[in-house]
Amino acid sequence: MIPSANGPGETARFEVRREGDRLGVTTDSPHPWRLRTGGPDGTLHINAAGPATTEFRYEG
Repeated sequence: MIPSANGPGETARFEVRREGDRLGVTTDSPHPWRLRTGGPDGTLHINAAGPATTEFRYEG
C-alpha cells in the first residue's frame, strides 16, 4: 500500500508474488511504476501507467 500524501487513505495498492523464476505484480495504480530486484545494482523493471498485472523474470 502506498499511503496518500493528502490525508488518510491510500494512493495505490501493490501485490507482489513469486513463483519459481517469475515475479507477478498486480496494482490498481493509474501511474507508471518501477520495481528493482536484486539489490541497488539489480535489474530495474519499468511498467507503463494504468492498473494491471505484470510478470517479470526474477534474476535474484
